[in-house]
Amino acid sequence: MNIEIANRLQKLRKEKGYSQEQLAEELGISRQAVSKWERAESSPDTDNLICLAKLYGVSLDYLLSTEDSIEIIKAEQLDSEKDEFEDEDEEDEKSSPIMDIISTSTVVLSTIGFFLLGSIWNLWHPGWIIFIFIPVVITFAEAIKKKDATQFAYPVLVTGIYLLLGTVWNLWHPGWIIFITIPIYYVIAEVFKH
Repeated sequence: MNIEIANRLQKLRKEKGYSQEQLAEELGISRQAVSKWERAESSPDTDNLICLAKLYGVSLDYLLSTEDSIEIIKAEQLDSEKDEFEDEDEEDEKSSPIMDIISTSTVVLSTIGFFLLGSIWNLWHPGWIIFIFIPVVITFAEAIKKKDATQFAYPVLVTGIYLLLGTVWNLWHPGWIIFITIPIYYVIAEVFKH
């Protein structure tokens, strides 16, 4: 969005006596979204543009009119999309202290557990399977944090269980059946995600 339209949105909001919070509540969006519109960092979607025009008593033409050329508008759109992708990447890269603690403690406890199993009970061979469960614990915590079950490394869990069944109880043949649950898990997870 260009600065001309962003300034117009801010001016109209103030003329109608709305704070950013009040406008956001009226539209059912976050205050940050309104703030980004007014700083020309992002653009309202079509539904919000229609609501803004009706709320302010102006036409969409007036709301969106600009003196900019098509090339400038397209360039601003590309810049805006690039900024949005960078913001998303930054959010994905940010690691919370709790996730860091979970990751570190899982690795440390798994390593200690492996050496205890090996040195005390001489279970070096099946003991290595414990390391498979590191991504299981970490992705489980991540799935809870993001409230998205598809983030959980369910196939890794299934593989770990299969290896345990095979190496400890020699149940290789019937054990492979648990791999059938992987697509079922993701179908159910997608249903609950939406």
